[in-house]
Amino acid sequence: MPQVNFNDVRYAVHAALDAAFPDIEIMGEEIKQGLTPPCFFVRFLESEHMRLIGRRYMRYHPMVIRYYAVDQTNESMYRMAEDLTRILEWISISGALAKGTGIRFEIVDGVLHFFVEYNFHVIKTKEPETKMNHIKQEGRLK
Repeated sequence: MPQVNFNDVRYAVHAALDAAFPDIEIMGEEIKQGLTPPCFFVRFLESEHMRLIGRRYMRYHPMVIRYYAVDQTNESMYRMAEDLTRILEWISISGALAKGTGIRFEIVDGVLHFFVEYNFHVIKTKEPETKMNHIKQEGRLK
């Protein structure tokens, strides 16, 4: 996986949702008072960046996608959960495919909460090393 930051993952999820549901608004910053369904609210949960060996790190990107439907019936929520499972199983992040894992959902107070994680290894870019200048060495015998 190329060098990926947290926003790259967020943008990839937004792009996948937008491609599948172009008529549904996608929010990622805040839930506005009086939002107009249908809409999605996408946010990270507790992300983690864990060092493994050297410059290798493991990145965990757990996300929740909340879906606010016009029709809050269980049938429409289950249908959307099925669609989200298919759409978010694989997403393209910076030209590479990432597999969604830990997919699950629940319906709370008429809102679908869809959970998915994108976990992968990243390699930190190597810092350029300072090279030594030329050294002049002299020696004498007595």
